[in-house]
Amino acid sequence: MSLAKKILSAILAAGMSILPVVSNAASAVGDQKNPYVYDTTISEKSKDLAIEEEQPFNVFDIYDAYYEMISKQTVPVTTVTTTKKTTTSTTKKTTAAPKTTTSKKITTTQKTTASTKKTTTLTTTAASTTMKPQTSFATTASVTAPVTTVVTTQVGQFPDGKYINGIDVSQWQYLIDWQAVKNSGQVDFAIIKAGWGKETYQVDPFFHQNMQQAQAVGMDVGVYWFSYAMSVEEAKQEALVCLETIKDYSFNYPVYYDFEYQKALTSLSYATLSEMIEVFCTTLEEHGYKTGVYGSGSDFEYRIYRHVLEKRPVWVAEYDTPTVTWYKGTHGIWQYSPKGRIDGISTDVDLNYCYVDYPAVIGVNPKDGKIPETTAVTTTTTDPTVTTPTTQSGKCKIVELGTVSVDEWDEFDKEEYDFAMIMADRNEIGLVGENIDKAHSLGIDCGVIYDCFTVTADGIKQDIAALDAQLSGRTLEYPLYFGISETRANFGIYGFEKNNAAYIAEEFCSYFEGKKYFVGIMADDKILGYCFNRDLLSRYDIWQVKYNNDPDIYTGSCGIRTKKDIVNGEMYTICTTDYPEIIKRVGLNGYTPSAENSD
Repeated sequence: MSLAKKILSAILAAGMSILPVVSNAASAVGDQKNPYVYDTTISEKSKDLAIEEEQPFNVFDIYDAYYEMISKQTVPVTTVTTTKKTTTSTTKKTTAAPKTTTSKKITTTQKTTASTKKTTTLTTTAASTTMKPQTSFATTASVTAPVTTVVTTQVGQFPDGKYINGIDVSQWQYLIDWQAVKNSGQVDFAIIKAGWGKETYQVDPFFHQNMQQAQAVGMDVGVYWFSYAMSVEEAKQEALVCLETIKDYSFNYPVYYDFEYQKALTSLSYATLSEMIEVFCTTLEEHGYKTGVYGSGSDFEYRIYRHVLEKRPVWVAEYDTPTVTWYKGTHGIWQYSPKGRIDGISTDVDLNYCYVDYPAVIGVNPKDGKIPETTAVTTTTTDPTVTTPTTQSGKCKIVELGTVSVDEWDEFDKEEYDFAMIMADRNEIGLVGENIDKAHSLGIDCGVIYDCFTVTADGIKQDIAALDAQLSGRTLEYPLYFGISETRANFGIYGFEKNNAAYIAEEFCSYFEGKKYFVGIMADDKILGYCFNRDLLSRYDIWQVKYNNDPDIYTGSCGIRTKKDIVNGEMYTICTTDYPEIIKRVGLNGYTPSAENSD
């Protein structure tokens, strides 16, 4: 080595001698990991140092100079050996689920076996810039590594891999014969939906019936609340509404926060999502309840802080797998199928394995409650989703002028229907008058629905004028409705159309209200919930139309409802207000006020 190279090598060596100090300081900072951020990276720190013959400076000359300097020091050199970790997958079950016997606890065998079958291996790779791993599936022809079944120990866990079977139910299971469920021997516990959202009226219509009848036959139960929250504040409100709903019940499984609303999961930060769970659960815990969290394995693994989940029982949903694959934390219940069939339930129902003896761990939930005693039960056949009003004006037939001629009124079945609603869009307004006259000639009470197509101010004013001319000099026993359908191509439930819909409805309703008509808004549930504000809806009568059995978005008062029968799937319309009496007494829709109401 030349003199110049030796001098430069010595300088570089001296510089390298201070690297351990800098490295140790950096390591100390790096070890202070943020507890709110998952570290899903795989670190590979080995490096291959290539030697190139024609390099100006041989790197080993630098190393030689460096070690020549530190060899004179008394500090020993420590060699660190890196050992690779062997990861064992957690498997709750590797075969088809056994049938439940008379014993609640079913034993699964924990053993290590060697497999030579063709298997599918899930390989996970994560980059340091993302929490969500990339996944690839590699098919291996022969696997010689043992497959180990491991059950993670947690408080109250059944010994030796034992578990019990359960279901979770809501209004979608309709009427349940809980005595038959109990007698089937297929179900050891049930988690019952209490409600959803942040309003006091958002109670599952079958909750009270399910709670009372399930506990009456001696079924161990818990409850869950479906979240639609989009903020920590809304999650807090959901907790308060849940408390109000379940306050009169005691049970022996947790209150689970059902956290699977995709709009929230895909748009909010992990910190916000985790805090929403925290505030819901702690609010109930402050009132003596044991809480838990329900959700999908992938959401739990990649969207929720682990320290939040580890505080309380986890109920994880993963389907079509022999074990919980995505979520690597501990869990007490695994929802493994949505397609169960159980005696006493007429629909599919979710199936669950439970690995923890919650009644033994919890005792009574809330802690100051008392579990109801088992009693003989006769299952009621009352459908709580269909209420019988104290005042019912009867069944309605909607007569759409685009498909019905005046002559067809002769076929109107007055035994089947109590009144008719004449529906006309802007192209059919000219037919409204003659159809009112025909209905009245046959002794049929009627009202009118203006089926709105227009989205412009000029358009609605033209239609209002045309309809006013048709109604002039005539009477209506039922309201005049501004009607808007979800299927209208020119109306949407989001964006600028929302303002258009509200403006046009206001124009129509306020005009005819000024003309002394009993005015209302008829719309699909989504339109009522998304397009109109509460102030507008509170000023006019509402006719709610539901084409499905989803929970109501609009939950205010309605004079008329069109709904789908949950049993046979047919649409039916029921009026719960005696409109003819009101309209004639007050003097609306062309009528003169009755004598007793006149000044």
